[in-house]
Amino acid sequence: MTLQGPAQHGSSTKRMVGIKAPFFDGSQPCAQIDSELFFPESAGDAVRLKPIIKKICGSCDFQSECLEYALNTNSFGIWGGTLETERRRMLRYRKAS
Repeated sequence: MTLQGPAQHGSSTKRMVGIKAPFFDGSQPCAQIDSELFFPESAGDAVRLKPIIKKICGSCDFQSECLEYALNTNSFGIWGGTLETERRRMLRYRKAS
């Protein structure tokens, strides 16, 4: 899956291509939606989009793979139904355990 993400973490509307998730085959629900939805410009936008993203990601058979990919690659955006702040918390918990 090649997705688009901000060229400068949340500070630009320019998009860059190149995030490759190995499990993606195009059948996922997110493939049918504009990828910009998953790369909000601000934390406020991300929080407002969260309920919509939860529904989309919740219907995906690859949600756990998507989340693990984001945790392992420190990816920008919404992955596996989680915001970056949630993933940072998950990583801190993992390191503490």
